[in-house]
Amino acid sequence: MATQIATTTENAAPVTQSAEAERFSLMQRQARMFAMSPLIPEALRKGSPEMAMANCYIAMSIADRMGEDRMTVMQNIHIIHGTAGFKSSYMIARANASGKFSEEIDWEETGSGNDLKVTAFATLAKTGRRVAMDVDMAMAKAEGWTSNKKYTTMPKVMLRYRSAAFLIRLYAPEVMLGHQTADELEDVRYAAAPVAKPLTAAALLGHEANDGTLASDNPHATEGRDDNDRGERTDADEVIGFYQAATSMVEILNADKAARTMGLEDDLTVANARSEAVAAMGDGQ
Repeated sequence: MATQIATTTENAAPVTQSAEAERFSLMQRQARMFAMSPLIPEALRKGSPEMAMANCYIAMSIADRMGEDRMTVMQNIHIIHGTAGFKSSYMIARANASGKFSEEIDWEETGSGNDLKVTAFATLAKTGRRVAMDVDMAMAKAEGWTSNKKYTTMPKVMLRYRSAAFLIRLYAPEVMLGHQTADELEDVRYAAAPVAKPLTAAALLGHEANDGTLASDNPHATEGRDDNDRGERTDADEVIGFYQAATSMVEILNADKAARTMGLEDDLTVANARSEAVAAMGDGQ
């Protein structure tokens, strides 16, 4: 009897591993099929066939964890600077169908223009308590979201989406499983983007420095054959400067973040500057 039990125990692991390997193989084949379909968003299918298949595989895994239809999840995913976010309308629909609220999420609006405020509210099914979250234009401006032109052309819609996202995250976090909405990711990207200076005649003629003073008054802005020689630093120059000044890994990681925000992560000069900064930090230790 002891021998039979031992044999059964020893054989259990290979069977489990085989089932897991078969499931993985099946999901790979399904991911390959999804990656070939034009019905799947371009953000998931771009890149090499292997990358597209990997993106679809990850999206399928997210859908399985959320208990959602895989095609539905893929149709509602947006990739913003390498981070997956979901359409706000999709997250609101999931919250309404979750049973967490006794009634669907609704909104109240007060004020207009710069004084516009939108309140998302709902009633908790278990307690009957009304919960709400306010978002107004003052918050949007303070956080830098208004760099996104949608806050000018459709402010009520944007504030509705943001207030609902806050409400769901606070009172029904299981609906979003830690994922952000695409609108939130977009707002963060716009808020992190450097503010463009308006061009002036002096700047066009090469007589204005980066700080708005005339080049003749700025010893660091001498005439030259390119923008950098005239005191006008490019995004790449700014990031390279961050790396050159870095004395800790935290500062290097911050420079990495700045490079990604400016879309310079693949720039060879920036990569070389990072390598030099890491090497210099190692030598200093």
